[in-house]
Amino acid sequence: MTSDEQTTDAPAPGLARPTRRRRRWLIAGAGLAVLGIAGGVLAATWPASTAEPGDERPAADVATAPVTRGDLTERIRLTGRLGYGESRDVGTSLGGTVTWLPGIGTMLDRGATMFRVDDDPVVLFLGGLPVWRSFAEGMDDGPDVRQLEENLAVLGFFERDPDEEFAWSTAAAIEEWQESLGLEETGSIELGRIAFAPEPMRVAEHKLKPGAPAGSAVIGASGTVKRVSVFLAPNLGSVAPVGTPVQITLPGGGTAPGTVSAVGAPVEQDDEEGGKKLKLPVTITLDDTAAADGLDDVGVSGELTAVRREDALMVPVTALLARAGGGFAVEVVTKGDLTSVPVELGLFADGLVEVTGGELEAGDEVVVPE
Repeated sequence: MTSDEQTTDAPAPGLARPTRRRRRWLIAGAGLAVLGIAGGVLAATWPASTAEPGDERPAADVATAPVTRGDLTERIRLTGRLGYGESRDVGTSLGGTVTWLPGIGTMLDRGATMFRVDDDPVVLFLGGLPVWRSFAEGMDDGPDVRQLEENLAVLGFFERDPDEEFAWSTAAAIEEWQESLGLEETGSIELGRIAFAPEPMRVAEHKLKPGAPAGSAVIGASGTVKRVSVFLAPNLGSVAPVGTPVQITLPGGGTAPGTVSAVGAPVEQDDEEGGKKLKLPVTITLDDTAAADGLDDVGVSGELTAVRREDALMVPVTALLARAGGGFAVEVVTKGDLTSVPVELGLFADGLVEVTGGELEAGDEVVVPE
């Protein structure tokens, strides 16, 4: 995008009136995504400046901006939804009838009863491995045995160091656990009596009602912490790594700081025209979860700030002039004169451009449009 700016100024005492000069200025457009491109890519389309390197002319009343050194940052505006996230089905392979369900919104941690089948509890344990077999004496060693013993130890029923062997100590711990729940003390756990989940869960919905036959989907469960879910263009992944700070604007105008806590693989999302586009799923966790009290599944907006380059020498994008033959220059005010100085460019971000080569120093004043 270009714009023409004409300036007519009264001559300084003792100087002839400078000729009226048309200058072509580079203007960087700003959108939801922030530019991250090398300046040379754009050079072919910009009109050339009449200034040659080292040319000087008197400085009339011109607007200037300083050359600065610091972190080159860019800001990305985003929209998303604040809530507990999508729910997943939780059920059991036990036969029988569902006799009790926890209330919607109930938080379930290790050892909690997720629901009851034939009035006996189906219990949540924590771990990354799903349950795929019963636990009983004589079973093969495996990491699922260690995971079971770790849970029993945290709950206070197993006193040895957890390992992958189902031993008499494992059976004894199971019996104590069963007694605490009013279950028959068998020293073994049938398939479907417990479920492993990677983290505590929140009851998001009831898939069945009491009186229905138990199945693979009895409740729908989500995470226990409210998060903001957003989808970004895949090329913005480099500016939104885990740990990036984000300022979230909540319904009603309040704000809350957050942090990028997870970045997923690109997925297809519906676009406004009914087609599909690849988007990058990003999860943002609020630094203070109390800021979201009373809010669930609501739209929010935010701004993400990322450092593209540390300790960069920077000028405003609007200071750039395209040179005849290619490349770019800026006009520097030096002792009342304007000098054209060629520059080499790096990254663009937030209205600034990184200068990677040229005779510029922090503190120099470069001409910009008024």
